[in-house]
Amino acid sequence: MRLFARPTLRWSALVALWGVVIAVAWVELVQVLLLVWNPFCHWQGPGVAHVTVVSVNRDPQSQITDSVTVKEGQQERDLTLLKAEAAELAPGETIWVLDSAVSDGLRPDQYRLTPQRLLLQYPFLLLLPVAWALWGLRRARLRTEAEPPPPVRRVFTDDFHLRAQRFAGPTEPSADPAPGAEPPGEKPTE
Repeated sequence: MRLFARPTLRWSALVALWGVVIAVAWVELVQVLLLVWNPFCHWQGPGVAHVTVVSVNRDPQSQITDSVTVKEGQQERDLTLLKAEAAELAPGETIWVLDSAVSDGLRPDQYRLTPQRLLLQYPFLLLLPVAWALWGLRRARLRTEAEPPPPVRRVFTDDFHLRAQRFAGPTEPSADPAPGAEPPGEKPTE
């Protein structure tokens, strides 16, 4: 028996997957609302870069971010990273950097590229495996419904017992005799 042949498991998986879809839609809606309502917020295209750290500049004015000067190819650029991520960097180190989807001046514009950070910044990427899983569940349901039904159990009866009932004694009369029928055991009188 396949794993998702049981309706309970299939429905549980469907509820969990649709829960992920609703959570992703909620996060995306919040990001769009922040983009629309915050006047300092603007969309910045997604991007990934492999850079070499030149220097880490502590920003005493900000409690969230620090500035990091990096070299990408032959060009130098300044990145705004989280203080914890910037503190781990040393000059000459090469790192992968992920650009944030939205730049608002309060939060960092770039992050170190990790799978967790990628899913936090771009949660719609979770919809690809969810769509694949929903497709797999649909196929499992169709496969289960297409399986042939169990064979019909046939019970064979012999007529020996039916013939033996001819010689059985009289049975008790029923409470409601059929209309026009004579009660059993009484002989008609002439």
